[in-house]
Amino acid sequence: MRVTAIQGDIICTNEAVVTVTDSLLKHDHGSPELKLGLPSYTFKRAPGELWRSRYDGEQNVIVINNAHRDFVYASRNKSLKLRYISRLFAKEMVYRNFPGQSAEQLLERMIELSLYTEEHLRS
Repeated sequence: MRVTAIQGDIICTNEAVVTVTDSLLKHDHGSPELKLGLPSYTFKRAPGELWRSRYDGEQNVIVINNAHRDFVYASRNKSLKLRYISRLFAKEMVYRNFPGQSAEQLLERMIELSLYTEEHLRS
């Protein structure tokens, strides 16, 4: 593939090899990993347990612990609760979509997604 960019009297040309593939990863067609789109969420009351959220791949749903003290605290205010749930979504989506990445890389992705999400949230 050859690309040429022209701006005024300046002309830049370069060439590259482009390979198009359907998928780089092999998937089992019966696998729940093939479910597309954002998962839904549901609540599970688990008082005293430390987990805030978990992804259930079979149901393609994020399970939120609505008895966790952070959820209880965030539920005092509609806007705070929405931001809390969006952060849980960010955590689960980053963790699920970037397998094998280091903790530092996952945290960087989560911050990126959180900032983008909060910019577009409407309370």
